[in-house]
Amino acid sequence: MNKSVLKKLTVENLISRIYHLTNLSKQKELINYPISPRQLCVLHVMNTLGSKATSSEVGKIVERDVHVITRIAIDLENEGLITRIKIEPKLNMLSYALTEKGRNMLKVSPETKAITKVLLTLSKEEQVLLESILNRILDSLKKDLYTEDS
Repeated sequence: MNKSVLKKLTVENLISRIYHLTNLSKQKELINYPISPRQLCVLHVMNTLGSKATSSEVGKIVERDVHVITRIAIDLENEGLITRIKIEPKLNMLSYALTEKGRNMLKVSPETKAITKVLLTLSKEEQVLLESILNRILDSLKKDLYTEDS
């Protein structure tokens, strides 16, 4: 990319480019696995939640709508990574459990090696500052998104 164009990039453009390149890096890392970066993230969350892994609970953690998590869960089930379990007494409510194949997939780190490598070039203080700034941006975006006035 041309240097004059790079200088004009806004913070929003930079965040977008980082997200895009992080996703591409993770896709490259997962090339030999039947799972996408988002599916891997959801699988790790389901494992952490255990018997409480419902579409609603997973959605809250990964900040996605229930229908999105349900679609991902269907794909994970089709790959043999999870099974659906009916929750008694609400038979229309489902939770998810990892299969042996799903538990084996957990050996694949949800963290992107490229980002980990980049973060290692920062001092501990810079890493803490970066995380703090990113969390403030995220909190502000959530506040704006979920406020009635916007």
